[in-house]
Amino acid sequence: MAPKEEVLILKEEEFFKSPPLIFFESFFEPYEHPESVLPDGKINPECPCLHSALAHRCGYFIREAIKCFNSSSTNPRGLDCEKQFLEHFMCMEKYSN
Repeated sequence: MAPKEEVLILKEEEFFKSPPLIFFESFFEPYEHPESVLPDGKINPECPCLHSALAHRCGYFIREAIKCFNSSSTNPRGLDCEKQFLEHFMCMEKYSN
């Protein structure tokens, strides 16, 4: 069984030596952020931009509103989801302080 931690001992000159540039390449590789709206017009609940809203004490209401919006067949989309978005708004008003 492999140890969970490994202790590395460095000499002072190794500690202050600059790491090779190849070490930093992974930090500059392009990273794709998920879009907030999917190509088909649905709201993407996996977008990091929604994580704080979904984790909020009113997150249940926004999840329901997003589910309703994504499954809506009205034109414009989400027109039949007014109740769910209003419930979320009222919850946010209640806990705004």
